[in-house]
Amino acid sequence: MEHNRDNKRSKQTRRNRKKHGRAFKVIMTIVLIFVITTAMLVCMAAAYIKNVIIPQADLQLDTFDASMSLTSTMYCRNPSTNNYEAMQTLYGDENRVWVTLDEIPQDLIDAAVAIEDKRFYQHNGVDWRRTINGVLLMFTGRDIQGGSTLTQQLIKNLTTEDDVTVKRKITEIFRALELEQNYTKDQILTWYLNYIYLGEGCNGVYTASYKYFGKHVSQLSLAECASLIGITNNPSKYDPLGRLEIVDEETGEVTTSRDFNKQRQETILYAMLDQGYITQEEYDEAVAEELNFDQGRDLENNTTYTWYEDAVINDVINDLMETYNWSEEIATQLVFSGGLEIYTCMNPDVQAAVDEIYNDQANLNLTSSSGQQLQSAITVVDNETGEVVAMAGGMGKKTTSRGWNRATDTKRPPGSSIKPLAVYAPALELGLITPSSTYEDSPYQVIDGKNWPVNATGRYQGTVSIAKAVRESINTVAVKVLADVTPQTSYEFMRDRFHIKLVEKRTINDKEYSDIDLAPLALGGLTDGVSTYDMAAAYSVFPRQGVYKEPRTYSIVIDRNKQILLDNTQEVDESALSQKTCYYMTEMLKQVVSNGTGKNANFAGQEIAGKTGTTTSRKDLWFVGYTPYYTAAVWTGYDQQERLATGLGNPSTTLWQKVMSKIHQGLSYKDFDKPEGQMKTIQYCAVSGMLPGPACGGHVVTGTFFEDDVPTQICTVHKIQVVTPTRPSEGENTDDETGGETENPGGETPAEPPADPPAEGGGE
Repeated sequence: MEHNRDNKRSKQTRRNRKKHGRAFKVIMTIVLIFVITTAMLVCMAAAYIKNVIIPQADLQLDTFDASMSLTSTMYCRNPSTNNYEAMQTLYGDENRVWVTLDEIPQDLIDAAVAIEDKRFYQHNGVDWRRTINGVLLMFTGRDIQGGSTLTQQLIKNLTTEDDVTVKRKITEIFRALELEQNYTKDQILTWYLNYIYLGEGCNGVYTASYKYFGKHVSQLSLAECASLIGITNNPSKYDPLGRLEIVDEETGEVTTSRDFNKQRQETILYAMLDQGYITQEEYDEAVAEELNFDQGRDLENNTTYTWYEDAVINDVINDLMETYNWSEEIATQLVFSGGLEIYTCMNPDVQAAVDEIYNDQANLNLTSSSGQQLQSAITVVDNETGEVVAMAGGMGKKTTSRGWNRATDTKRPPGSSIKPLAVYAPALELGLITPSSTYEDSPYQVIDGKNWPVNATGRYQGTVSIAKAVRESINTVAVKVLADVTPQTSYEFMRDRFHIKLVEKRTINDKEYSDIDLAPLALGGLTDGVSTYDMAAAYSVFPRQGVYKEPRTYSIVIDRNKQILLDNTQEVDESALSQKTCYYMTEMLKQVVSNGTGKNANFAGQEIAGKTGTTTSRKDLWFVGYTPYYTAAVWTGYDQQERLATGLGNPSTTLWQKVMSKIHQGLSYKDFDKPEGQMKTIQYCAVSGMLPGPACGGHVVTGTFFEDDVPTQICTVHKIQVVTPTRPSEGENTDDETGGETENPGGETPAEPPADPPAEGGGE
């Protein structure tokens, strides 16, 4: 029996063992399947992270420089203090000004860390405690939230990726880890505080500080810092200037946005106290401090930029494209959203004088028969620096930004205002003429039976001096002098010395055009024309004694990292003309203003030189002139060319006088610079250009010359002729016998120009 029981136990044991073995195998199989599955999932996850997540995790802050909508600022120098002051802010879709960490109060930094990420200085971009809590919330069916560090919040703001998905959260984690490997905590904090949205259209703490408290962020108190940081959690609720009102249904008590902001501020202050950032005394004082939001002011940009600001914006964009080979889109985005500091050359006093005249439509309130408003533009250049200090691109109130700027964009034939540049300056420079040189005022040629060119007066005067030809804008002499210079040489002077772009050769509708010809260069009928910007820069060579300075509207551009992006101060001055040429040219152009076609430009208290210009059919009227201080070019005409009435005179001359007389108010009298070298003032015959003889009579004028140019011969044109008397016939009365008389064999005495000569004709 005992043996049978033992056998039964043995069989049962064997059966149990088999049963346990099968269970073990099942369990091990399950474990193996789990391990394999887990391994597969891990491998798949690893592959996914490697191939999908990690490539998206690489995030360089510098790549966001041009797209983060930082407000750029334009500055101009205050003439009274010589300090630069902000004149305009530029921004794209957002209002933001970048500030460095040392400009941000420590209390503001501590407030952000205390309320948003108290373990910011301990973690490596991810607060795993908060992250795990967020995952648990996800498994309970709630949103993934509550785990974001300041680093992760910055990433979300930069990338604008805010979808609530596992992929986005994992990508954000890897990006945060990567970001903190490449950047310091201070760098991340700087970006965070400059990037957070703080309500009222304010991006970053700089603009928000001005908006809510009317002061620079560096001046904020502890209480103000906590109030400001409190907004970012929920701007629609905590904006102290908001209009949110919530009524308690039970008590009827109304809680406003300002009340919510105060509650949030105290929560932040308590967090700062609890974490040791402030003392109990500082906490109590901050809680008790009354916040004054009434001082707040906007830093928002005036959407209508001035003519000058338009020009600066366009110049900076063009120079960025040229310097860095950027597209126009990228360059434009950087100017408006890159946090640039643009230091302009505008002189606010000079610009104010321009604005006073050009903003008042009454100063040129004329319309054409077709209903067009007569328009005008002006550019003013500082002779000493070459900087464009003021401009206006149209008459009347400016209503659009970055529209058509007539000062820089409108290019029209300059008429006779081109003569000093294309004709007389090259001839003087080549030694072909002096002011006393003489030419025959007569047609240069006959074309289709008609004399060419004609003068504005409709008559020819015979032999005249260069000085007279310039003063009266005689077309025939200009053509003949240009023929001696040659159009090719003149073209090269305009291109190389004055940097005015002309057309060498162009075919339009099977017709060939070129500015290398007599009519375009002597009479101003250029193919494309010139702008007031071009002309002011070119004429400023004369008062600068021959030095050409590249005109500029800005001097330097600095990026948000305080690095120089563009430097316009390194331009090398060019020697365009000799001092002799400039002296002679200025002396002759002074006569244009004192007693010639430009008399209406004259005003008391300054030496003035300049030249008028009128194109064929009076479609474009010009005056370009200068004082020892400034050069200004004025154009007047219609946007769609039409003839201007003859009785109108030359409005460009009048506008020039109105603007420049205001600009020079308070400036002391100043002579034009005198050239080096021996000079001699003499009298000479205006008809022959020689020293006056006894028969020159009323043709004697005074001029100052370099010694090498002083005439040495006596006039051979005017001679005294003695008429030999004849014996009278017998019985003839001899009481009235006369002696010899002086004749003028040189021809009819040149007629004087009318008191107010009409504008000279230009070439087509």
